[in-house]
Amino acid sequence: MDGIIRVRIRLKKLGKTPPCPMTGLWRDRRGATAVEFALIAFPFFGLIMGCIELAIVLFAGVSLDLATAKVSRELRTGTSGKATTSAIFITKVCNEMAWIGSDCKSKLRVDVRTFTNFQMVSQAPDVIVDGKFVSMQYTVGGSSQIQLVRAYYPWPVFSPFLKPGLGSLSSGETVLSSIIVFKNEPF
Repeated sequence: MDGIIRVRIRLKKLGKTPPCPMTGLWRDRRGATAVEFALIAFPFFGLIMGCIELAIVLFAGVSLDLATAKVSRELRTGTSGKATTSAIFITKVCNEMAWIGSDCKSKLRVDVRTFTNFQMVSQAPDVIVDGKFVSMQYTVGGSSQIQLVRAYYPWPVFSPFLKPGLGSLSSGETVLSSIIVFKNEPF
């Protein structure tokens, strides 16, 4: 750093101005730089926007996982009781994800099922068929029963490059999902 300053001071004493790296760009009138930038700007900014959107989708998915796990804990320990409904469960999950907005309660879908053993969980029917939600249930199990809790949130995706990789509903939105399987505590 000291050497660069000394060279600039010597050039100033000799009456010469030190070369600036940016002056070459301003004097170049051929337009090659502008054309090259125009060719790569759209794909570059599209890639940047796609990365940002993917990060937001992943953040929303992790938020849904954490909220579903926290609210499902009440089912596991029996503190919610059998009096809980899917609307109450949805409200609690949406309260944990308040940053999503007011439409969370209308868009979030939950499916809670009870099983007698873990092998039967793999036979649970799909709740998304042909891009639409079907056969949602809300059945809270008793003491020491197996619970399957699935939460689904339709998320709009704007980048056309992300839609094929994320899958989508018939409305064009991708589905964020959280699936938790646990055995209720003896209560």
